[in-house]
Parts: sequence; structure tokens; C-alpha cells
Amino acid sequence: MKFVLLNNRGFTLLDALLSFVVFSIISLSFPMIMKGMETIKTDSVPPRYYEWNLFSENLGNEMWASGNILISPDQISFVKEGERITYERYQNSIRRRVNERGHEVVLQSIHSLTFSELPQGVKVEVDFERGEWMESEFYYFYKERIPEAPE
Repeated sequence: MKFVLLNNRGFTLLDALLSFVVFSIISLSFPMIMKGMETIKTDSVPPRYYEWNLFSENLGNEMWASGNILISPDQISFVKEGERITYERYQNSIRRRVNERGHEVVLQSIHSLTFSELPQGVKVEVDFERGEWMESEFYYFYKERIPEAPE
């Protein structure tokens, strides 16, 4: 049986050094890549402050343009554009429902939730599972309809 050699150079020292350098670069960069992935994972979860601000802004905007506001210690509901909107505690989160339907989670990882009535407003207090505590006050104004004067 006859073997045909295409080249007669073989595996040189230069090839071995080049392979070792490539292997070293990959091996040494692996821990940095893993650290970067961990940083991306922890930074992609929004801090509680941003989540709370988003919840507060949405609730305030909806209440501002609403009427028939009903406040109880564990939920608030109001009518906006003919639909009853309810914010209530559901397990360890706060959810938003429209006409007693749907399940939109607006705030997560809460330990307790309290709605309390203020003069022409409502106070929301939330205690989060990690011991953080936030509160906001929202004010609303009723647009009273003035009866028309008889002609």
C-alpha cells in the first residue's frame, strides 16, 4: 500500500506555539465572559425604584381622569371611560384588572399593600419582600356638573 504525502513540513514548533496562544486567549477570556454574563443578568432586572415609579405614574394618570373611586385597605377601583379599573393585591404582587377581567401584574415581590383615603386623594403604601418600603399620595378632583339654569 502506497501513502501519498501532500507536503513534508509536518507539525512545526511555530504551529504548536500558535495553537497554544489561541488556546490561552480563549481560556483566559472565559472567566471575563462569565463575569460579563452575570453582570448583564443582574443589571437587566430593573431596580425597585424604577418599577415603583412606573406603577405610581400609571396609577396617578388613571386616577386623574376617572370617577367613582372606591377605596378599601386592600384594593382601589374607579371608573375610567366607562370601564371599571381595579388595582388589588394578588399573592405577592399587585395586579390591574379591567371590568373584573384580565390579570396585568404591575408590581411584584410585595409583602404588604395598603390603600388609605385622604381628602380628595388616596395614599398607597407598599412593603416589599426584601424590607424596602415605598409610599405615594395621589390626588383627584371631581368635575362636578353644574345644573343648567331654567330659561
